[in-house]
Amino acid sequence: MRKLLVLALAVVLFAACDPVDGNLVGVKSRTSWYPDVLGPGKVPYGMVYIASGAFQAGQNDKDIMGLYSTRTRTVSLQAFYMDASEISNNEYRQFVYWVRDSIAREKLYRRQSADDAEQWVNVPEEFFRDPYRSIMDLGSDVLGGNNAFDPLNSKGVEDLDKAYLAILGYKGAGGKTDIFGIDKRKFAESSKKKRSEIDITMNTDEISAILSGYGNNKSGKTDDADSKDKTEQEKVLKTEGGRIENRKYFQLNWDTPIDYSDPETQLMLSDMYVSKEESFYKNTQIDTRLLFYDYYWVDYKEASKRGKVMTSDNGFRRSLDAMDPSARRNPLSKDDKSNGLHRATLTNDGSMVMYDGTLKPFEDNGDTMVIPRSKGGEPLINESFLENPGLDLDLGYTNSKGQHNAIRGHTDRSRYIIKERINVYPDTLCWVRDFTYSYHDPMAENYFWHTAYDNYPVVGVTWCQAKAFSVWRTQLYHSWLLAGGDLYVNDFRLPSEMEWERAARGDLDLSQYPWGGPYIRNANGCFLANFKPMRGRYFEDGGFHTVKVYSYNPNAFGLYCMAGNVAEWCNSAFDESSYEFTHDLNTEFVYDAKDDDHPVKKRKVIRGGSWKDIGYYLQNGTRTFEYQDTAKCYIGFRNVMTHLGRGGKDLDAENGEEIQMDIQLK
Repeated sequence: MRKLLVLALAVVLFAACDPVDGNLVGVKSRTSWYPDVLGPGKVPYGMVYIASGAFQAGQNDKDIMGLYSTRTRTVSLQAFYMDASEISNNEYRQFVYWVRDSIAREKLYRRQSADDAEQWVNVPEEFFRDPYRSIMDLGSDVLGGNNAFDPLNSKGVEDLDKAYLAILGYKGAGGKTDIFGIDKRKFAESSKKKRSEIDITMNTDEISAILSGYGNNKSGKTDDADSKDKTEQEKVLKTEGGRIENRKYFQLNWDTPIDYSDPETQLMLSDMYVSKEESFYKNTQIDTRLLFYDYYWVDYKEASKRGKVMTSDNGFRRSLDAMDPSARRNPLSKDDKSNGLHRATLTNDGSMVMYDGTLKPFEDNGDTMVIPRSKGGEPLINESFLENPGLDLDLGYTNSKGQHNAIRGHTDRSRYIIKERINVYPDTLCWVRDFTYSYHDPMAENYFWHTAYDNYPVVGVTWCQAKAFSVWRTQLYHSWLLAGGDLYVNDFRLPSEMEWERAARGDLDLSQYPWGGPYIRNANGCFLANFKPMRGRYFEDGGFHTVKVYSYNPNAFGLYCMAGNVAEWCNSAFDESSYEFTHDLNTEFVYDAKDDDHPVKKRKVIRGGSWKDIGYYLQNGTRTFEYQDTAKCYIGFRNVMTHLGRGGKDLDAENGEEIQMDIQLK
């Protein structure tokens, strides 16, 4: 026993003598970043790596069109990955099928019986009951209860956060969780119950009870109006709600396939099919007009804006400091901030958000902590609101000398999270619409869905649909990385105009075309891209409409069809003079057009030329545009992803020697 004690003491002493303890060594628990996580060949599947660097953008020949919109300039870009080919019909069809199947799973989950419904979702092993599952949604309490500088104390409960009260099971007036009108006796009773005594899991019968009920009934009754709470399962349903209320806690189960040919499935999904009156020869087809995709993006440019800082103080603030020094930290005082002097507002739409109500202590009135009110009866806590969620949030601190460090944030982050909804099916009729007195009905009927065109570039996709596809692809990829225990990477997105041009040039700055030469034919006289040659002899280049995405030889970066085949959407807004005013570092010009904007503001850059364009549009420096809400049979797209790290030309060194140095430092 003594030997074991001596050995343990020696281990402790040895650990205490770690030579790096007490020194700046960084966080030791962080893992090293390996670019290999991006997939085979150290890049995302189907993409090529384009190193960071500078290049000469603009026309390399006389501006024969007289547009003067592509003057030569030097641009520097960080490293990124780009799809080796345009997005194909089959790749985009994966997106369409995912939207279709997710909608179908939602409908089957809601419409089938309890046991059958459960197969379409993954029920967590520990399904949290209220208030525990609600705690998961509380998140940051910046807008309603937490004060970072005042821990729990015996003088009052004004600094208790909502999550803590919910964990203790406190129920306020009316049986609702309420962190302000606190009854001391009820709070004390809840506090006596140990955390280990609270059942937070649900057994199979309880889950089945929830799934057997479609919705939550506030009266405690199940879906049957005559039923009563006779069983434990019915009691669970009363408090836990039904399928709709609990759907947000379940993820869809993609392991169970959907048999769309099954008569029972077709019956359950009958409202997803084209009606009998609209069907052609009574064909049973999914109604593509119902395939909508909801997605989100963050408006970083709007979030980056700042209001005006007021440098002078006022009497109320000084008197407040004297009363309670900790109140200087309060991020949103209605009297001190909502007058518009401290932070200038970013919007003026009159919308309202709650503000942090921890400014003044509660008043002790016997057994109940009550909300203090003004002389006019207006509550000073909880029920006060801040006009305009665009107002800056004061994250700074004023010291006793009157110095303020002016660190700012936002009162409401959610206003910068933009929700979108879009129909994902391509416009197949664009083949007919884009040409007058021309026969393209077979392409409209077959191009997107027939397997003969699987590896042809997708067309008929608007700029907005291409953006939605990029978000979906990002979520799909990040979910796969997360399942494998890997870190997130940058998002898939549309390329900026300058990223597209750099990729097309293939490190050949002065070349007119992606293949490097000034000519559009090779030494054997063969055309090097799919376009409109020789006054309209479309077959002379080996194509007619579109060709497969890997046709012709790739450029120096390994990119196919950067000229011809289909023109490609860029993320950039089109402006004839953007080369004059945009920055030379990661050059980009973005404008989020509104519905009521002039059409000229809805122009987006397209590059590369297409199968129906003349050779001029195939040049690396040629710029043109199309409107973001239009779909054309000659416009497609490809994605890019920004590289994580230095992004030099030698990616193997970044993945080898530099990683080993990182490991040694850690």
